Amino acid sequence: MFRDDDLSKSKVFEWLIVSQLKAEFFWRDTYKNEVDIILSNREIIPVEIKYGKLHFDGLLNFMRKFKINKGYIISFSMEGKHNFDGNNVDVIPAFKFLLRDNY
Repeated sequence: MFRDDDLSKSKVFEWLIVSQLKAEFFWRDTYKNEVDIILSNREIIPVEIKYGKLHFDGLLNFMRKFKINKGYIISFSMEGKHNFDGNNVDVIPAFKFLLRDNY
C-alpha cells in the first residue's frame, strides 16, 4: 500500500526516474556519499534525484573525485544552475529532463 508521506513520495519518484532512464549504475563511497545514477553513453554523467530539498554533497564529491565538471539534479519541480568552484550542476524538473534526447 502506498503511503501519502514525503518519504514514500521520494522513493517512488526516485524509482520512476531510475526506471525511465534504464539506469544501471550508481556510486557510493565508504563515507556514504552517493550518486543515484551514473549515465555512461558518451561520457560519464552523474545524476542525483531529489523530490524535496536539494543536497549537493554526494554529487560534488563524485565530480571532484573523478574530475567531472558537469552533473545534474533531477527535481520534482525546481530548476536552476549552480557553480561550485568550476563544477556545474544543472537542476532540472523531471519532466524536462525526461523529454531531452541528450544528457
